[in-house]
Amino acid sequence: MAVSHETSRVSDGNILERVRHLANAANPAFAAGSLLVPLAFFAASLLLSSTELLFYTHVAAGAVWFGFALIFPAIIGPTLGGLNEEASAAVTTTLVPKAVFFLVGFSLTTVLSGTVLLTPDLGLGYGFGGTWSGLALALGWGLFAFGLAVPHRLHLSAYYETLSPDPDASRLGSIEKKNLVVGLFEAAVMLALIVLMTGFRLG
Repeated sequence: MAVSHETSRVSDGNILERVRHLANAANPAFAAGSLLVPLAFFAASLLLSSTELLFYTHVAAGAVWFGFALIFPAIIGPTLGGLNEEASAAVTTTLVPKAVFFLVGFSLTTVLSGTVLLTPDLGLGYGFGGTWSGLALALGWGLFAFGLAVPHRLHLSAYYETLSPDPDASRLGSIEKKNLVVGLFEAAVMLALIVLMTGFRLG
C-alpha cells in the first residue's frame, strides 16, 4: 500500500503531529465528539451535583470501554487476519484512528467518574473508604495507563506499519498475537474491577 511522504514523516514525528494526523484520519468531528461527549456527561453530573447521573455515566462509559477493549482483540483482530492484504489495510487505516479517540474518551470518563464516586472529599462520593476502594481506584487508573501504553501503541504500530511503503506481514501478525495476549490480560483486570464494584453495590 502506498504511503505519502507526509504520512511517513508524521509516523516519526512528535506527539502533537501524530495526534493531529490521527484526528484528521479519524475525522476531526468524530475525534472531538469521542472525547467531549462522554466527558460532557461527567461534567454535567458535577455541575448538577447528581450522584445518580455520575453513577450511570460511570457504568455506561465503563461498559463501552470494557466491551470495546475485549471486542478488538477477540473479534476485530482475528477478522482482519482473515482478510486479504488490501482489505485488511483499508479497515485498519480507517478503524484505528477512530478507535484511539473513542477509547480514550470513554476510558478517561470511566476513571474520572469512578474517582469522584469513591472519594468522599470530592463531594459526590458514595463514601467507600479503606483498602477496597483504594484498590478499585488503583486498578482503574492502572488499566487506563496500561491502555495508553500498550494496547493503543500496538494498534498504532499496526496502523503505521500498514501505511508504510512495504508493510511487513510477519510484523503485523506478531502485533495481532500480542493484541490477543494483552486483551486477555485486560479482561482479567476488568473482571476483577467488576467483582470489586459489584461487591460495593451489594454491600
